[in-house]
Amino acid sequence: MKNKRQGMPPPSSRKEFEHNVNLILEDVKRAFDSGDEQLIQNKLWATIPHLKRVVYLPNGRIDLSTVNEMLRNQANMMDWMKHMPPPKMIKENDENPK
Repeated sequence: MKNKRQGMPPPSSRKEFEHNVNLILEDVKRAFDSGDEQLIQNKLWATIPHLKRVVYLPNGRIDLSTVNEMLRNQANMMDWMKHMPPPKMIKENDENPK
């Protein structure tokens, strides 16, 4: 990828990809710990079905053939979001947002 500012860069190694999948696991755990019913329902609907299909090998690594596209994209997006600038708040009466 020539310009890192455009598009989501793929993980450069298997270790990095497994890290991204573990970010999803942490996000689901955080949702359940929060007690927010709507957030939990969202995770149950959108994420858990894909995580349930993931199989771990005897050596503790993820069987990559069990990770579907939805989970792969979500995992890579979770990692990519840490590189994005924080959102800027725009006031309602501000006509020229910068």
